[in-house]
Amino acid sequence: QHLQPKSIMSANKEEEENDEQSATIKITNIVYHDDEPYAPTSVLIILGEMNFNHSGSADVLSIKITDPDELAKQLENSSKIVRENSLDALHIILKSSAVSSLFKESLLTNFTTSNALRPGSEVSIHALGSEDMPVQPGDVSEIRSAIVMANLRLESEGGQDGNYILTARMLSSGDNDGNKSDDDSSHSDLEGDITNQI
Repeated sequence: QHLQPKSIMSANKEEEENDEQSATIKITNIVYHDDEPYAPTSVLIILGEMNFNHSGSADVLSIKITDPDELAKQLENSSKIVRENSLDALHIILKSSAVSSLFKESLLTNFTTSNALRPGSEVSIHALGSEDMPVQPGDVSEIRSAIVMANLRLESEGGQDGNYILTARMLSSGDNDGNKSDDDSSHSDLEGDITNQI
């Protein structure tokens, strides 16, 4: 069981300006009584230009990437923050029109090969469309293939209000789904934020 935090510190860290356009990583940290930093338990990745704000849950690391050239650097930065076997959930949001340009398999493998995702943790990818131009299954074929290549199990997929959601799960030893985190509160709150805003 986690200790009760004595303080919550929020900081927005932005890469120093250079020749490449930099993305902003929002890092929220909890400090416990023993002053040991608490690693995030959920990661939210926003691909492309869109306005999205989660409710400020203290253990969510949110990453915004607008340029494909930023991807490797931002994933490298996140690897320095996220601990092994610490994530209960990974959420990725992007417009369907950006799948071919911004979605890469490394968005998933960065967290699976490093064992950052706990066995049984959930990965959800939200491809945004509209009711007039709903996302079709063929529009997310690259995402579906990436899920398989990342050794995740695709559990469900389907359209909702013009959007398309794919949900996968990190396999545990022996393919045992019972080894999920006991505390899904932050994951549930973030999922609610995503559902409400898209």
